[in-house]
Amino acid sequence: MLKPSAYIPVLVFSCICAIGTWAGLYFTGNSFTWHFAFLLGYFTLITIGLLFWQEGSVKQTNIFIRRFMAGLVIKLMGSLVLLAVLLKSAPETVDKPLTVVFAVLYLAYLAFSTVRLSNVLRPSKN
Repeated sequence: MLKPSAYIPVLVFSCICAIGTWAGLYFTGNSFTWHFAFLLGYFTLITIGLLFWQEGSVKQTNIFIRRFMAGLVIKLMGSLVLLAVLLKSAPETVDKPLTVVFAVLYLAYLAFSTVRLSNVLRPSKN
């Protein structure tokens, strides 16, 4: 089960991603629109929700593996649907930066979740 203090690393990571997104857009001459903020919020919430769900089954290996794989599919399919909706609603000038930021954020949050879950699975050395 995800403890309340376990949300802090996700929120700190999200703040780092938000600063990186803003800086990348600023230095490439693009504006930070609501589309990018929505992506950051989506990835933060889906990561917290999936970690909560997946960490609840750490003691049961078979269930954990199924939840981990299901979490990958849920995040991928949900993210692709969200990207399609955002691209339809975004002005043409935002399409390319939005696609690049989406890909980078997807991979960043995927790596963060995987590292976190692998650390939770490892038995403590105490």
